[in-house]
Amino acid sequence: MTFDQVLVFHKIVQSGSFKAAAAELHKTQPAISLAMKKLEEEMEVSLFDRSGYRPELTSHGKAFYERSFKVLQGMGELEGLSKSFRKQEEPEILIAVDGISPLPKLLHLFKSFGERYPNTKLNLGFDILSESERRVLSKEAQIGITHFVSDKSALEIVPITTVKMIPVMSRELMKEKKVKRQSDLTEIEQIVVGDKNGAKGASFGLLDTGKKWRINDSNFKRDIILAGLGWGHLPEHTIARELTEKKLVILDFEDIHPRELDINLIRHKRNQLGVIASKLWDELIIAGKGSSK
Repeated sequence: MTFDQVLVFHKIVQSGSFKAAAAELHKTQPAISLAMKKLEEEMEVSLFDRSGYRPELTSHGKAFYERSFKVLQGMGELEGLSKSFRKQEEPEILIAVDGISPLPKLLHLFKSFGERYPNTKLNLGFDILSESERRVLSKEAQIGITHFVSDKSALEIVPITTVKMIPVMSRELMKEKKVKRQSDLTEIEQIVVGDKNGAKGASFGLLDTGKKWRINDSNFKRDIILAGLGWGHLPEHTIARELTEKKLVILDFEDIHPRELDINLIRHKRNQLGVIASKLWDELIIAGKGSSK
């Protein structure tokens, strides 16, 4: 059994006749008939009932059609992958994304991009603080999306959007501790995401004289603050509902106040992007320009 025989079989079923299949495949009708005859002889069953005006599938033919359809679909996918390789399209791209980035917008873009380039897998790594930059500098990731940039000489850096970081605490905790000024925060735990790479300046908005509760998970940080166990900075887009429902209160003092952070697109200057990664890089820049309008 050959792939060509299976393809001919499907064309006969879909077009309704041997003659129509021959025309679609640019073959002679005798060649189509011979291919089916050899396939049926090999399988020792009749796939078509030829007694009527049009060939009809036998019970064996129906069973073969159902099972061979997946094989034919798989071969089509392999053919598409082969074409992708010939175009030198990379099989996968790793994108290191800082956890404070506007993920809903980015994930929508990645989904749309992945549907247009199905033969290149987008592997997303969600990081905190300096980890996205580290992945790009080590060439582990082709593209990074992060607010933290320290090695400007080795990186190409393009600001694509901003994220508003808001210092908040639960309304219940604020009432309990009677917070009215910045000095009232010194006895309350500030929830801080620690940088596992030990990068200087990775954390921001720290109250020098206050208590610190250092964790390594930004999602856990949000849960801790909502539970009333401390205060800290969170991206505005992740707490919009809680702010509307007044579960969280914005802190606005002389040193502790809302601030905007640039979110940058980064890549290593010495790590040339492939065909698809270059397209993704350009689309991220275009999307960033659109969101800034």
